[in-house]
Amino acid sequence: MQLDGELLDGSAGGGARVLALARLADAEEAAARLADAGDAEALHDFRVAVRRLRSTLRLLAPALEGALPRKQLRRLARVARRTGPAREDEVLLAWLDGARSGLAGPYRGALDWLVDRVELRRAEAVRVVLDRAWPRFRRLAPRLSRRLSARPRAGSGAPATLATLLAGALRAQVLALREALGAVVGEEDAAGLHLTRIEGKRLRYLLEPLRGHAGADATGAVAALKELQELLGGWHDRQQARQALAAALVEAAADRARRGRGAESGDLRPGLLSLDLLAAGEADALYREIAERFLQSRATALLDLAWAVVAGLEGGAEEGQLDEAAPAPRLLLTGLPPEATSGDVEEVQQGWLPGDGEQVGLVRSAGGERFFRARRGPRGTRQVEATTRADFEAWWPLTEGRRLSHRSHRVAALPGWRFDEFTDRRLVLAVVESGGDVTPPGWLEPSVVRDVTGERGYRDEALARRGPRRG
Repeated sequence: MQLDGELLDGSAGGGARVLALARLADAEEAAARLADAGDAEALHDFRVAVRRLRSTLRLLAPALEGALPRKQLRRLARVARRTGPAREDEVLLAWLDGARSGLAGPYRGALDWLVDRVELRRAEAVRVVLDRAWPRFRRLAPRLSRRLSARPRAGSGAPATLATLLAGALRAQVLALREALGAVVGEEDAAGLHLTRIEGKRLRYLLEPLRGHAGADATGAVAALKELQELLGGWHDRQQARQALAAALVEAAADRARRGRGAESGDLRPGLLSLDLLAAGEADALYREIAERFLQSRATALLDLAWAVVAGLEGGAEEGQLDEAAPAPRLLLTGLPPEATSGDVEEVQQGWLPGDGEQVGLVRSAGGERFFRARRGPRGTRQVEATTRADFEAWWPLTEGRRLSHRSHRVAALPGWRFDEFTDRRLVLAVVESGGDVTPPGWLEPSVVRDVTGERGYRDEALARRGPRRG
């Protein structure tokens, strides 16, 4: 489904229920397909739909308080768990089928031996899904639907609107993914990579209903997360294959010992080891790509896209007014150029008040300190007025979690330009102020990464809502 502006601006309780009911309907539709033995994707789609439903119920829990008893949530979790083994065997069989062409002829007997066993195991796992998980879900779904369709309970502690609720959930989930990415210590850190995969899925499930939304379009963030998920999923599948091969080696050795065959007769070990080598090589290649594209940079580009969605949701309708004005040209730099350090410097602290885009700030320079408040004006203009230290100190605590701190450098040789060196994160931006020549000088070009003028995630309010980052 796609969330529209009316639903996002409506109550958090009502909107969360609409979103949860849509996820439940998807799961019911996928469950109905399990009856068709010829539908090869039915099990996968049912598993994903149940996972999306559980993730939605968990992440939007503040607005669903009292709607679902824990007993029903535990039953849903058991349904999800029982779909796991069948799907894992399905994925393993697909990998083994693809591995056949890369395996030498003498080793294919081992592959066939393993395929037979995995197919038997999968058949049993599918039976468990059809005999236990599917009936349980069919009994559970109407109960969940009745609960979610009921009127939200008055006095809930949830935020006022669905947009605010989603923004808070997204903020927490972006931070969870960032922490998971930063905690991965290497290719052998299976737990860390698995956690990263899970946190990425949860973030994607939250973002998917916002694809195409004019004020907070999540299309780019969802596409980037899918790329991360495909790589992590591929790495996970190869690790699962290696575990299955390790178990198969033990089983084959026990079978061979029981039969008492000669040392050279029917030995499956070389073929199984060849498959393990193939899986290990593919896992190594996938990890290198994961590290190069996401781990080394902490997935900064991906997270920037997600933070832009958070900023769009938190800004609401007033944020839309800001977009009407042409943003000041901005360039992302690798660092502060030496030529930019020779002029005047101001130390700036800015903080945004919740919801309406109003901000308060402090500027320190050689001339002393000054305090200001800024509001959005007509057609995206910014109205700034001086204020007192007392007013600043009264308002500043309310900006917690929405602050920026940077040094602004201005040089006489480049009038109209400002170089913002952020002190709460690794970031340097060149900003062309009103009246400045937008053509960068030759000495600046080596430091330019790209033009980020049109990227909402690099505007001040979006950066502030993202929070500080030093890593």
